[in-house]
Amino acid sequence: MSQTNINSKSGFTIVELLIVIVVIAILAAITIVAYNGVTARANTTSAQSAAATVIKKIEVYNAEESQYPATVGALTGAAQSKSYNLTGVTPVFAAITAQPTSPNTVAVYRCPATGTIGGMQVEYWKYDGTPGAQKLSTGVTTSCSATPLAS
Repeated sequence: MSQTNINSKSGFTIVELLIVIVVIAILAAITIVAYNGVTARANTTSAQSAAATVIKKIEVYNAEESQYPATVGALTGAAQSKSYNLTGVTPVFAAITAQPTSPNTVAVYRCPATGTIGGMQVEYWKYDGTPGAQKLSTGVTTSCSATPLAS
């Protein structure tokens, strides 16, 4: 007759448990990095969209009023009936040098021409890749070094 060992214990060894924990940690790290990349790209896209919206409103203002706005208030404080009324975007009045809390934050610049405003630039923050400020322009072909638009 064969005898079976009644005292044998079944279970996992400490090495097997450590391997499972390490695999789970690696998968969690990969997931977190991927999530941060997706979030950064989404914030950049949102910032680009906000800047493009401001540029479009500036162009509509220029088409209706035959001049570029002298202040951001001309856009943000415009009557609801005006097609260039700007809502949902936070214009700031200084250069964007650090990552803003909201991707809808943009800096608006006027580019002076001889005695008038010759065009506008809108600056937004680029969150992915190499972060930093990026500019969209309207009415100008080169970067203007003007100061941000006042309220």
